[in-house]
Amino acid sequence: MATDKHEQIRRRAHEIWEDEGRPDGAALRHWLQACDELEEDNEHETLQDLLDADDHDAEALLPASGEASPNRTRKKTVGH
Repeated sequence: MATDKHEQIRRRAHEIWEDEGRPDGAALRHWLQACDELEEDNEHETLQDLLDADDHDAEALLPASGEASPNRTRKKTVGH
């Protein structure tokens, strides 16, 4: 897995280098930029996955139409 990430960073850094006209002496900056970009992509995917899972869990907890809400308290009758 680490090898895949390293390869993704290498490829993105190379793209950045080419997009900037292949300048000398900017390899570290390109590498760090690629790391930042890929990390941002992973954060958004992870956050979106968490939000989607949370929405799904919340829907599962909602009562079906016609059912009583689990938060409702029943009135107690005295003497019956």
